Amino acid sequence: MSLPPIPGVNADDVRTELTRAPERLSGNATAAGHRAAAVLGPDVAADDWGRPPDPERPHPVVLVHGTLGDRQYVWREAVPAVKAAGHRVFRLNYGEMPSLPGLYGLADVRLSARELAAFVERVLADTGAPKVNLVGHSQGGMLPHYYLKYLGGADKVHHVVGIAPSNHGVTVEGLTALVRQAVGVRDIVEERMLFRVSPAFTQLLHDSEFIRELTAHGDTVDGVRYTVIWSTRDEVVQPPTSQRLTPSEPGHEVTNLCLQELAPDNRTTHMAMPYDPVVLREVVRALNG
Repeated sequence: MSLPPIPGVNADDVRTELTRAPERLSGNATAAGHRAAAVLGPDVAADDWGRPPDPERPHPVVLVHGTLGDRQYVWREAVPAVKAAGHRVFRLNYGEMPSLPGLYGLADVRLSARELAAFVERVLADTGAPKVNLVGHSQGGMLPHYYLKYLGGADKVHHVVGIAPSNHGVTVEGLTALVRQAVGVRDIVEERMLFRVSPAFTQLLHDSEFIRELTAHGDTVDGVRYTVIWSTRDEVVQPPTSQRLTPSEPGHEVTNLCLQELAPDNRTTHMAMPYDPVVLREVVRALNG
């Protein structure tokens, strides 16, 4: 038995949809809980502006949220974990549109990449470091690739770690699923409206002109290490295997980690990936490597 295309539903098999609904609800609840905590409570920690360089951890870490995320709630678990490993941590908001204040990751991705580039320059100037490490979730895992390829970022980045990154774009159904799951967003703007007012929503589609430009010369560039952490339970970036990167040239360092190969019983979905203990363990391991 199969379903016709339904917004927010990406699989055709009814049994798959029914069995995975609880894990999606759990993932949404996890993200919603962190969003509420970020609004109601203090930040988990301050960014490390002015912290002296550490020769054992020479590359400060810049955390890049995804579509409809922000610098606080997405990284409430990651900041303490990365700081505990001795890394300096910095976070930015990007992609805010005047017509949708307080929502991030919606502007033209090329402009968002320029915001990331400017933020990296600020971090390098503050820390005196030669390069940064970038850790991004969803769009925030894809965004660095434009920075590396077209804005001179390859000379300023040591390692890119993507958590459920939309490296090769997403489907309309996947983006609709994201909007339906983002807490409070449906009360602000109906999902189809976002495709009309947000450049990023159109650019993120797998067959967009932007994705063709992004991937035209391969996935990777010289001098940068890459790690991708993806889940077979991802309902936003479809198919989940599209998150993996392929080295553009021999010698390019790429590590693709499937969460279920690390923890077979893990059922973490897209929204909950930044909070998963196994994911965070692998992020820290990648940064320490």
